[in-house]
Amino acid sequence: MSDQRRDAVIAGVNKAGTTSLFVALSEHPGIAPSAVKETRYFLPARYGQALEPVSVWNEYFAAAPVDAAVRLEGTPSHGYGGVRVATAMQRVLEDPHAIFVLREPVSRAISFFTYQKVRLRIPAEQPIAEYLAHADALGPDAFSDPANEPWFAVGGGCYADFLPGWIDTLGADRILVVDFDRWVTEQDVVRDEVAAWLGLDPSAFPVAHDASENRTTGYKSAGLQKFALAGNDRLERMFRRHPAWKRRLRSLYYRVNGRSMAEEIPDSVADDLARRFTEPNTRLAALLRAHELTVPAWLSAQVPAATDSGSGAGSSSGSDSAG
Repeated sequence: MSDQRRDAVIAGVNKAGTTSLFVALSEHPGIAPSAVKETRYFLPARYGQALEPVSVWNEYFAAAPVDAAVRLEGTPSHGYGGVRVATAMQRVLEDPHAIFVLREPVSRAISFFTYQKVRLRIPAEQPIAEYLAHADALGPDAFSDPANEPWFAVGGGCYADFLPGWIDTLGADRILVVDFDRWVTEQDVVRDEVAAWLGLDPSAFPVAHDASENRTTGYKSAGLQKFALAGNDRLERMFRRHPAWKRRLRSLYYRVNGRSMAEEIPDSVADDLARRFTEPNTRLAALLRAHELTVPAWLSAQVPAATDSGSGAGSSSGSDSAG
């Protein structure tokens, strides 16, 4: 790697287009993507555990060009580790930069809930009200145990609980906030902006295309879905080298076993979720504005600039919480 190399991580958040962003950025000749998108290398730090040897991290980039200016990784669960994961990255990485794609938290929570069904982690027939009741019963300390991650629909949308630790550790100039809605509608523009933020020439990207990946799609046969999920995880390194193969196989699989995955969300549940996120969103807006970071349009509409003053969200108090 050159002396000017920097390491970039897409550190958050789940169900916010991080896979498609990783794929789009990986096409830049100046970026060396990790062999698998989600290395999960720094997740032990989130739970207060030791990391594997640095050689394990470097192995994910063993095939990378030696002159690549940026090494890129994307584990959205890393973000929830706050200051613990950010500190670990600062020790291991060279000039670490962290990207957070923030999605309106009610829609993200519903998408996350549906995704857990697709991944066969919760019962397919479970209604969302029952899911939320179970998550609430686990208690605030439950998410120090990675086994409880499938129940993190609400906690994962309280962005103000973990972003302060990243800002305090890396500095606001090494944090980039991307609006999920804008990423969906302006992929090429946002991709170029992220590349420029990383110090790369956006004009070096190949022809523009839709980089949508990892859409949540339902299934007909649970047995076939389990087999497909295992195969996808096992072959991810190969799929990263040959994305066109993955797209063709995925299209074929969806024709055989895919189906629409539209969840019926009662208005009462949607209203309850909105209430849960009111206070965290207020803190988030104040935090981002205090550090001159991008305020997503959905957040600006919910929390106009005049309403978030005095919330204390710019403080790093509690910023080392993993959620």
